[in-house]
Amino acid sequence: MNEFSSHEIKIVKSEFAKHLANDTDSELLNKTEKFFERILKNNNAIKLLIDVESSRVVNSNKSAQLFYGYSEDELHQKEIYDLNVLKEDEVKAEHQRSQKLGRDYFESRQKNSKGETKSVMVRSTSLKIKRKDYIYLIIHEMPEDKKIEEKAKKKELPVYSLISESNDNVLEEDLSFLEQNAKDLVYLSNKLAESEKKLQQLNANKDRFFSIISHDLKNSFFSVMGLSKILADPENNDSEDKKIETAQMLHNSSKNLYAFLENLLSWARVQRGEIDFEPEEHQLYDIVAEVTYLFNPKAKQSGIKLINKIGNDKVVYCDQNMVKTILRNFVSNALNFTKEFGQVVIDAKVDNEKVTLSVADTGVGISKENAEKLFRIDEKHIETNVNGERGTGLGLILCKEFIEKHKGDVWIESEIGKGSKFYFTLPLKKNSSTSSEHRTSANSVHSKD
Repeated sequence: MNEFSSHEIKIVKSEFAKHLANDTDSELLNKTEKFFERILKNNNAIKLLIDVESSRVVNSNKSAQLFYGYSEDELHQKEIYDLNVLKEDEVKAEHQRSQKLGRDYFESRQKNSKGETKSVMVRSTSLKIKRKDYIYLIIHEMPEDKKIEEKAKKKELPVYSLISESNDNVLEEDLSFLEQNAKDLVYLSNKLAESEKKLQQLNANKDRFFSIISHDLKNSFFSVMGLSKILADPENNDSEDKKIETAQMLHNSSKNLYAFLENLLSWARVQRGEIDFEPEEHQLYDIVAEVTYLFNPKAKQSGIKLINKIGNDKVVYCDQNMVKTILRNFVSNALNFTKEFGQVVIDAKVDNEKVTLSVADTGVGISKENAEKLFRIDEKHIETNVNGERGTGLGLILCKEFIEKHKGDVWIESEIGKGSKFYFTLPLKKNSSTSSEHRTSANSVHSKD
């Protein structure tokens, strides 16, 4: 652990050194400061940031607050010399002595809120943040048992003899240890390369997604602007019925644009982690009943039966707002793609760990090839519903995000001309999980066509 702090000091110094020659690159400096904030808050050691001018603690991590016995606010009211047992000149003398011995650390004694004193090892470096001078300290409590230190020193400095069988064994053990470390390093390097490749693919997918979204957004605005221009034209000689029809089209375009923006903003908030995920135990029937109540008027108007087959005995562990959003999207799509006299059925099946919900319709269906694109952000496929309208597909992307928040799976079964059935899973109780391999429409689409 102590060796890690030595490396960490070097990394921090290296990162901030990049800005000494050119401190006008504010974007690069902000990235470095955010990077430093993440490192400082890491709890593998006691960490303090000291304002050189005032000697006051201005930042710290949880380990520091626990070690000194102060809350974050209380600790940030202290000067470093309130925590040191040694006086300022004694600390400087100890620091100079360590430098002469070739150490990158110095030893000191510090006290906590109860007045207890402890021996510590301190590594430090100076930093300039927003043109102010600071000292960054990484502190480790030293073991009181000197035997532990002696054992560590003996292990660090083995002396090998060519004629000692016991030392041969020690050498063989150390070589085996080095060999295992080398294997671990190769494994970690491969995992890092694999993660980098996945990250590059994810970024490429998101770039493609934003390209699709910007295109759809422009088209939606063009539609609204075009229709409003027709109505606003003083030379428009259309009949009253035609004007009413144009106004209705404008209203529908505006409504679709609003829904699109609402889904887009929700998706963006999910990506930034701004939507709270608050799962609790809920009666599944109550959640589904609220959604069916919302869509009953539309179903009746379209001549479609909307059926809730969920029993009163099913309890799920979920964020009910997210699940309602998922169901609203699935039910809305099912109604939009089902003709008059059809039906939409919401059902659920329970096994030992999860509940599988389904939203089935008797609508137009979708091919396997197109179904595979529905939940992917790097593909664009928008079906035309029974009224000839086209959505954006963003609602299904949002549903997938919410389902994955629950460690759930989502997939679709469909047959052209015979309807579609969307499935997704939720945990039955806290800490339960479904299959570790997530199914999505990209790799688990069942189609009979």
